[in-house]
Amino acid sequence: MSHELTIRESGKVEFAFRATDGAPWHGLGQSMAEGASIEDWRVAAGMDWKVQRGVVRFNVDREGTQIAMPEQHVLFRNDNKMPLGVVSDKYQVVQPAEVLEFFREIAHVGGLEMSAAGTIYGGKRFWATAKIGDAAPLGLQDKVGGYLLISTSADGSLSTEVRRTTVRVVCRNTLQMARGEKAAMKITHRSKFDASAVHEFMGLNEVAWSQFRKDMVKLANTVVTNDTAERVLKELFKSPETSGYKKVLDLFNGAGIGSNLDGSQGTAWGLINSVTEYADRHVRATSEANRFVSSQWGPGNALKAQALNLLLPA
Repeated sequence: MSHELTIRESGKVEFAFRATDGAPWHGLGQSMAEGASIEDWRVAAGMDWKVQRGVVRFNVDREGTQIAMPEQHVLFRNDNKMPLGVVSDKYQVVQPAEVLEFFREIAHVGGLEMSAAGTIYGGKRFWATAKIGDAAPLGLQDKVGGYLLISTSADGSLSTEVRRTTVRVVCRNTLQMARGEKAAMKITHRSKFDASAVHEFMGLNEVAWSQFRKDMVKLANTVVTNDTAERVLKELFKSPETSGYKKVLDLFNGAGIGSNLDGSQGTAWGLINSVTEYADRHVRATSEANRFVSSQWGPGNALKAQALNLLLPA
C-alpha cells in the first residue's frame, strides 16, 4: 500500500478534505465543499462507525472451553467487526464521531473551518484538522497554512492529542507550530476526553499563530551558509556520514521542493524545510504508512522539532 489510509471493502477511502485546500498528494478521498456540516464530514471521512469493546477470552482445550480475562478488552469496529487493539478494562475510548464533534463544539466557535479528517491502519488511529489561517515568510509564492489537529487511537498507540501544526503549500511538508510545553495538549486514555478542558489551549490559537508568522519571517531573513548548515546538521544527525545528513544537505543545496523560492534559498527557513521534506518524504521506512506516522507522531516529528529549536534557540 503506497499510503496509510483505511480502505473499505467497498473501495471507499476513509478520508475527506476541503476542496479549496487542494487535493492531497495521494489523490484519494472525498472532497468537501465550504460550509459542509459535521454530519456530512463524518460520512465522507468514513468516521461513521463506533468503537465497541468485548472481554478477551481464550481456549483452554480442544473442546473449545474458554476462560475470560475481564481485565483485558478487545476493541473492534461495529460496522465490519474488525479488531483494533487489546487494551485494559480501564481504557477510555474516544469515538471517531467525538473527534469531529470537538470542532463543532470548540473550534468552530473560533471561526475555524474543517480541513481534513480520516482514519489509518484500518481505523486504529483517526484524526481531524481545522484551518487557523494562511501566511508567507516573504512572498505569496511560499504560502504556509496553520492548522489545529486532534488525533487519537483505538489501540493504545496514541494519547488523545490537540496540536497546532503547519503545512507548507508548495511541498505539503508539515511542521509543529509551537515549541516546548505549549506545543500540544495530551490526554491519556486513562482519563475521559473532555472537549471543554481544551478551552484554555484553544484560546491561545491566535497567539501561537502570530508567533509562528514572526518566526517564519525571522528564519527567512537569517542567512545560512553551507558551513553553518553542515554544523547544524552534524548536531541533528550526530555524524556527516549518515544518509539523513547527506540527504538534507542535498535538499538544502537546491534539490528540495521550493528550495529556490525567495526567503528559502540559503536561509534558515530553507534549512528547516529541507529537514521537514526529509522527514515527511525521504526518511527510510518500511512503508509510506510508517513514514507518515513517524513524521506526525514519532521520530520524524521529534527530528523536525529539534531542528526548529536549533535554528530558533530560546
